Amino acid sequence: MAAEEDPSCSIVEYMRDHSGYKCGYCKSKNTNFSHGMWAHRMTTGDYQTLIDRGWRRSGKYCYKPTMDKTCCPMYTIKCDALELKLSKTQKKVLKRMRRYLSHGDRKDCRTPEMGNAEVIGDNEEYVKPKFEAKCDVSSVTLPKSIRTQEQSVTSNIAVPETNVVPTAKKPSDTQATSNASSSTKDSPSINQEVRMVVSSGTGPDASRPLCRKAKLIRREKREAKLAKQAQEALARGESLMEASVSKPNNTEKSLEDYLNEPPPANPAHTLELKLVRVNPPEAGFKATYNASYAVFRKYQLEVHHDSESECDKMSYQGFLVDGPLLQWQPSSGPELGYGSFHHQYWLDDRLIAVGVLDILPHCVSSVYLYYDPEYSFLSLGTYASLRELALVRELQQRTASLRWYYMGFYIHSCPKMRYKGKYKPSYLLCPETYEWISIELATPKLDRVKYSRLTDNPSAVDVNGRVDTSKILILHNQMLIRYGNYQADCADDDEDEEINEYASLVGAKSAYSLLLCRS
Repeated sequence: MAAEEDPSCSIVEYMRDHSGYKCGYCKSKNTNFSHGMWAHRMTTGDYQTLIDRGWRRSGKYCYKPTMDKTCCPMYTIKCDALELKLSKTQKKVLKRMRRYLSHGDRKDCRTPEMGNAEVIGDNEEYVKPKFEAKCDVSSVTLPKSIRTQEQSVTSNIAVPETNVVPTAKKPSDTQATSNASSSTKDSPSINQEVRMVVSSGTGPDASRPLCRKAKLIRREKREAKLAKQAQEALARGESLMEASVSKPNNTEKSLEDYLNEPPPANPAHTLELKLVRVNPPEAGFKATYNASYAVFRKYQLEVHHDSESECDKMSYQGFLVDGPLLQWQPSSGPELGYGSFHHQYWLDDRLIAVGVLDILPHCVSSVYLYYDPEYSFLSLGTYASLRELALVRELQQRTASLRWYYMGFYIHSCPKMRYKGKYKPSYLLCPETYEWISIELATPKLDRVKYSRLTDNPSAVDVNGRVDTSKILILHNQMLIRYGNYQADCADDDEDEEINEYASLVGAKSAYSLLLCRS
């Protein structure tokens, strides 16, 4: 059966600029360099291809760091959610949250391993756009044959599978997917509103107890059986040594084991998670807009020390609400479809944190996290990342290709931003070949020099970098033409240079798929 194809198309406007701007890491005033473009609208598939080439969005503005020139190189990082190995610190954060929810224990559990990232926030790579779009073409009507034209260009292009990890030694994706599906088949699916209430007898049906994992139920039955055998042995006058009562298997607890551990009868607090669609905005998002903005404003003022004007509603709207991603809901995709969402954390019916997420064909991409600073003692940065990893694992049960968690950029030259490498197994994107390299193999290179080609093979090349610019689709005066035809009538040498630069940055797959707006 042929895979479903998104019928929508993406429209972008390339913004050529080579000037430097202030760096949020080393605080230099003009040594941070990146390329940018305005996404009037973007399909989730096209954005997946772009982030696999080092791009990232901030609102509708997409940017790609100039890796060999910028002061603090930013490497795209992703974690394999299905193969997640929890660190000691991450387990402590999960246990700390459980103690707080169960008993109200407020003891701070941040450790030296976390560094300052948990204190100052997790998303410092946010880049504010230096330009706005020259015109709004997000709602322009295009010929119905547009998808056919794109397919005729891209059908003969051979591009590498961006989600293959060439340096990782692990089972095939098929085997891993099968194992993950079988091990988590009893987990609840995501509904229109994700409800994870940490109290018994609550949920969609308050008359029924909270759903529990089959693995946990089997463990309790086994322990009860062993205890019964021990009692019978004592009644017969045997010692426990003679009864040979074996202990339960000391297996490694999974992320779900920590998150779904049953609460006590009367927990001190309840935590509820809701996943609400932002674009187009659903009723749940609209109803909580003011509460969400209030948390954002408080976070920016107290944690990032923004001015009032820097965190007003217009800034919030442009940064974390308005976005280019088009909703797509294929039958084989996640229940809520692909697109942009807010992952809300409600503590005792009070909104305390929001994770801004893009759900894409192969991953969940973390855009930003903000939270109420009053609850920083809960290490919400780490906790939210683990919750988002759990979301990936849940989505993967329905959509086999969706197994990755993208954490934005990893900045090795900034020690406080290295915490992202603590989520294992993680991979960094080579800035020259666009292959994914295990972080264990990549960091020794970055210890020596802050910018490095991460691929070991000296003959490896960017096979997606060869672009026939004459075949790029141009949107000019609401007319769709090839750049080769546009070039003959309108382009000059400077524009040719700009188009070649754009093509090399987005790669062949995107260059032939995106519609490039020219004024």
